[in-house]
Amino acid sequence: MRSPSFIQALFGTVLLVGCGAAPAPAPRVASAPPPKVAKAPEAPRPPKGALFREDVDAVVDGGFPQFLQRVEVEPRLVEGQFRGWSIVNLSPRDFWSGVDLKPGDIVTRVNDLPIERETEAYDAFESLKQADTLRVSFQRDGLSHTLEYRIVQRSN
Repeated sequence: MRSPSFIQALFGTVLLVGCGAAPAPAPRVASAPPPKVAKAPEAPRPPKGALFREDVDAVVDGGFPQFLQRVEVEPRLVEGQFRGWSIVNLSPRDFWSGVDLKPGDIVTRVNDLPIERETEAYDAFESLKQADTLRVSFQRDGLSHTLEYRIVQRSN
């Protein structure tokens, strides 16, 4: 005969108490050790200052519109002249983890290519398929900065 499960013992006790009967002692069920769950191996992280080629390609292959869903920007004009794209929001946060960009930064160029017009921004985005570096020029608090990441192959 099988021993009752914890749920069966619990409901049996509740029914007996509800009917006015004294609860019978719960049967002792030997607790089995929790099953060991194998952790999935963590994906290797790229070296500091680098991105994996396959990750860059996956983002580019996902398309420019999908990438733009991860960054909200608005044009930054100074005296009627385009200066760059002001970052309003970056999401999801884990996608941007470790990237030194934040709302308020003004992105001015990508891989030394202009990004003022939609076609220019698209061309800069697509150029990453052949680039060995991702270089983002931006301004923060009136100062010019450059983020630079080497694009490397994942070693097996």
